[in-house]
Amino acid sequence: MWPFTKSPRYLPKPEGKFVTGCTDVMLNYSEDGLFMRLYYPTKASQQEETQWIPWLQDNAYLEGMAKAIYVKPILLQFLKWYSRGDTTYLPTRYGEKVNTDNKLKCIILSHGYASSRFLISVVCNELASRGYLIAAIEHKDRSAGYTYYYKTKEDVQNDKKTPINVKHIKLGAGHYEGRNSQVQIRADECCKLLDFLIGLNNGEVPYNVLDDLNKNFNFNLADLVGQLDLDSFTMAGHSFGGATTLLAMSRRHEFKQGILLDPWMFPIKQEAIVEKVTQPLLFINTQTFQISTNITAMEKFLTNDQTEIYTLMSTTHENQTDTVLVFGYWLNWFMRKLDPHLALKLNNALILRFLKQHTHDPGNIDDLEMFLDAEKVNVVAGLPKPWA
Repeated sequence: MWPFTKSPRYLPKPEGKFVTGCTDVMLNYSEDGLFMRLYYPTKASQQEETQWIPWLQDNAYLEGMAKAIYVKPILLQFLKWYSRGDTTYLPTRYGEKVNTDNKLKCIILSHGYASSRFLISVVCNELASRGYLIAAIEHKDRSAGYTYYYKTKEDVQNDKKTPINVKHIKLGAGHYEGRNSQVQIRADECCKLLDFLIGLNNGEVPYNVLDDLNKNFNFNLADLVGQLDLDSFTMAGHSFGGATTLLAMSRRHEFKQGILLDPWMFPIKQEAIVEKVTQPLLFINTQTFQISTNITAMEKFLTNDQTEIYTLMSTTHENQTDTVLVFGYWLNWFMRKLDPHLALKLNNALILRFLKQHTHDPGNIDDLEMFLDAEKVNVVAGLPKPWA
């Protein structure tokens, strides 16, 4: 079977009742400042393609991703060209005013290794269409393929970025220490982001340095003052972000539940945090990523009947990100794989069912329940089998 999957000119449109918006927020002219993309519901009546943004706005991210996974950038450039990824847009209104008719339930999302704040946008956009505010952080521990900051206001106005490039950590001696050092930084950043959202709700409105670039947009951080539901914070992460999620939840019990997408448990294997993570957890694994040591590490966190674990059959690690739609399948080429749109819809349906139960979301998800029941052959409950 030919391994590539043709992508459309835009990523899948979300299916919730709200037209979605997104905006980027960077706090402080400093390497230590938070950088995130917020996805949220709006009051708009329809999506306007003129407000959509390219999925990839800076080729430095593509080059950084290639460097992180030890391939030539020209390979990802070819895959992007072949699957029309160079013309792929994110179907959400950039800079649109946020809908605060109801208090927003918040999710902090931590990306995986070589990833970024926009690499899981299909998941984020779907959740936003159901009324959630998602803060997708871009980590600065040098596990992102690429990220950046601005040193001064003048640098923003001239779009002079100071890059933070990915750091290679060799396998073998020192590998765990290097990855654990990164996950500590990542968890610190997530806790810092939690404090930012709590402070924002309480009226502490910091300056978004990107406002110097986005002067004509309607989004305003001040609109979120008093509009965030502080009783239902969710921590979520993919791969390296899964380990980050568990470490952050062990530190801050303001996170009431956690969502782990194909978590990479290695960076926290020596952390004594199992007894500290008592919140409900949702694990969604892909079929091929999990090996026996990772499964054993996950099993330790199955400590209460509010924790759920599923495996999406005929899927690979890329299925929970946008890359499978932008570049096409490129892991495990000769394996029979699930349609990537179906895999993402299954992934999102499991997340939304979990969130409805634990955040007391009043939204109707009967359609998702029926969908999951019809597709149960593709979803296996319980610990995954190790991929050989």
